[in-house]
Amino acid sequence: MSSSGGLTSPHLSHTRRTHDDWEGSTTADHLNLYGYTPTRSVCIIFVILYSVSTLLHIWQSTRSRAWWLLPTIVLAGSAEIVGWVARTISSNDPTVRMPYIIQVSILVLAPTPLVAALFIGFGRVSDRLGAEYSRLRPQLYSKIFLTCDITSLMIQGGGGGIAAGATNDPSKIRLGSNIILGGLFIQIIAMTIFVACMCEYAYRRATDRPFRKPEVMSYREAGVPAIRRILTRPMKMLIAGICLATIFIYIRSVYRIIEFLNGFDGSIAHNQTLFDLFDGMLVTLAMYTLNVMHPGQLLKATAEPEPPYSLADRSQVSFSRRTSPTVEVYMPHGQK
Repeated sequence: MSSSGGLTSPHLSHTRRTHDDWEGSTTADHLNLYGYTPTRSVCIIFVILYSVSTLLHIWQSTRSRAWWLLPTIVLAGSAEIVGWVARTISSNDPTVRMPYIIQVSILVLAPTPLVAALFIGFGRVSDRLGAEYSRLRPQLYSKIFLTCDITSLMIQGGGGGIAAGATNDPSKIRLGSNIILGGLFIQIIAMTIFVACMCEYAYRRATDRPFRKPEVMSYREAGVPAIRRILTRPMKMLIAGICLATIFIYIRSVYRIIEFLNGFDGSIAHNQTLFDLFDGMLVTLAMYTLNVMHPGQLLKATAEPEPPYSLADRSQVSFSRRTSPTVEVYMPHGQK
């Protein structure tokens, strides 16, 4: 088995390594596990892009007080930075194992927290626009889909650890790859159901066909104009952002499933262009889509505060407030 400049021979780069190939290597460090040398300039570009997007998300989330975006989108962006830094290091020497292990383990997991943000975001959208049109109650989007997301994350992490840590054992690599596949399938099934729920919600709301009877409004909700249920421009932008990001991550997940079905040593895994386009670029687009149409800022823009009490309001609720014995009327000092 010959190599030149740290690269494996074309035979090993484009065909499956046999058991004899693995046994014939004195150490796994002598193998280029990528099947190519990562292009340094491309890796640096992705590090910069993810760093800018992640820092912007931190600022946007803090400014809008959307703290739930920190352990989701911000965590995903941070993981992408670490993964692409590891690939940048590999551009110097693709035969070194540790950077390869880091990028394999992290980049397959990185978008998972971002998917969680999409689940939570749409749950809040359905709550604002009318939960009666949704097959699931708003709280269940978080409970059900986040459970699937965390399960997928744990399975993929376990599989990635087994595969990356056993680069000289083809049977363990195949086991790790199959475990990762299981996690990816859970994620893609959950996302498919999620997309179906979004489509059904859009159809039911557009045609005014609620799935259940509207819940009785609280006192506060009844006293506030129904502006939160109007499809305002910020709400349209938020929905568009969630839909676009979901499409990008969905396509990326399909690619990763095909990649792992083909094997760590398959032609797809050894194609740098495919990885840069269908993993690096698509996740980058999802991150920046949510920068432009930021869930925290747009949800805040649609959360209208309760207006001051007005005598011009002749609604039944207003009448009840005016005649309620619990209403306290302020009188200047010394007046009755």
